[in-house]
Amino acid sequence: MTKATAAVVRSEIAAARKRWGWTPSDLISLLRGGGNSSKGSEYERELCKRLSLWWTHGARDDVFWRSSGSGARAKVRGRWGVDTAGQHGDVAATDPIGAPFVEAFITEIKRGYSNHTVQDIIDRPATAGVQAWDDFFAQTIESHEQAGSYAWLLITRRDRREALVWFPQYVKLDFRRYGIWAVGRPAPYIEMRATIRNGGGTSTLNIVCVTLDQWLSKVTPETITALMTFRRSAKGQNSV
Repeated sequence: MTKATAAVVRSEIAAARKRWGWTPSDLISLLRGGGNSSKGSEYERELCKRLSLWWTHGARDDVFWRSSGSGARAKVRGRWGVDTAGQHGDVAATDPIGAPFVEAFITEIKRGYSNHTVQDIIDRPATAGVQAWDDFFAQTIESHEQAGSYAWLLITRRDRREALVWFPQYVKLDFRRYGIWAVGRPAPYIEMRATIRNGGGTSTLNIVCVTLDQWLSKVTPETITALMTFRRSAKGQNSV
């Protein structure tokens, strides 16, 4: 068998990335083999059950499930200007009662990547390349923009660590209308401004992070439903 040259391999990888919408972190996961992918898939299923129980106040664990191809199909179709309803991000609603959540938030899930931290996008030198966390945020925001959702959630969990939820700062400010993380009610969270590199460009984000446990204990389905109802009403009034 004739060995392919480096140039041929690079060309084929570039073609596969363009066809499937892969990012550098996707390729790293692929080259690591099934272990990391299996771990991520297992955690996605576990998290979907937990979100279902939270959304139904413990009544059901089947309201949310992994989206088709973990959102890859919707992302690729979105790049061609074709919508794939309800399949953006990693979490999809399998029952209509979960629709308000996926309408409000496109959720991406990253499990593992224990050699990477969010600090990589803060203390990197100017000559450094795109970091794994650049890709995390870029993928999440791309899915959010394609879906036209209110906001996005990035849920990360490193090995032997607690899960974290990252979201835009305006979500925290909107939640304060409902008494969540309001002034005078201190809560442990991270708030930062970061520059993300994506596709040769950059974007600056104002980001908030809390633990998943705190999100599930403070944010309620009723709050999200009320917020989305308020936004639809305000949008309707502005269009008159």
